[in-house]
Amino acid sequence: MNAREPDWAYVARSLAKVVAVASVLFLALSVAERVLAMFVDFDDERMARVYGTAAHVVNPDIRLTDGHSDGGGLLETTYTLWGEPRQAGRGEGWAGYGITKNLFGTVRTSSLGDSSSGDLDGAITAVDADLDVDRELAEKARKTLDGLPQTLDAVAVVEFAHVMTTEQLVAFNRRHGLCGGADVAYIYSPSFYDDSSSVPSLNAVVWNRAMTEDRIRTDLTYQCETEPEAALKEFRRWVGLLDEGDDLSAFELDYQSLSGTAKEGVVYGLVVDRWSLAALRKLIDDPEVGTIHLADVAFDLGEIR
Repeated sequence: MNAREPDWAYVARSLAKVVAVASVLFLALSVAERVLAMFVDFDDERMARVYGTAAHVVNPDIRLTDGHSDGGGLLETTYTLWGEPRQAGRGEGWAGYGITKNLFGTVRTSSLGDSSSGDLDGAITAVDADLDVDRELAEKARKTLDGLPQTLDAVAVVEFAHVMTTEQLVAFNRRHGLCGGADVAYIYSPSFYDDSSSVPSLNAVVWNRAMTEDRIRTDLTYQCETEPEAALKEFRRWVGLLDEGDDLSAFELDYQSLSGTAKEGVVYGLVVDRWSLAALRKLIDDPEVGTIHLADVAFDLGEIR
């Protein structure tokens, strides 16, 4: 018995109906979105404060600007930042970094592509949760610093010999005459990888108060030696904005881990931006410094007129 031939005309009509209904629904949603936009502000401030700040936290190798929203809508909202590699010399141009949150709360991010500064990212990744003093590594860093002109600017990671409490870090700053500011960030948690864990990998948590994307406090007054106190307070305030429903997976962050990190409040190292090698060299002999990872060095051509 021959199989019955399909009624292709019926199939075509059915398909046309499905496409027509889908198109009508899409148009209806678009119209509803535009109508609602006249009465509802879709510019989600919380998206900037939570996800915009998360982008800063996990991209310390990129100088990210404050972002802007596309106004949002029923289907999704996109928050866009611009960034360039955090290098010691002159910048190489800015690239866009988009964060999109859809109707169901799922967040995805774009890639900065070639804008990423691999050396600094590698230096941050080198900081281990089990801090110790590797004499050979420290001596190698010392020789490298001594062999370069001390007037060079550097981007580097200062890795401590042990975790530092806020009180210890304030004392460290006073001992060396260091101030907090836009050129100092605190590594509150190293990166993590364990393929047997329910959360196989986590980015390092690197914090600077200027990262906070709340667009409320536009002027941050840094407090010099006691800046670690204000930085930890601000970090805990940001973590307090989060809840378990926030999708942080695109940033390789985890709500529970962030909560634990904020509660612990210790620092594993510093990310320093465009410090002179002379300033870094003063730190290497401090017994509380394990080593210094140089990510990039350059002459400050701005000083040459």
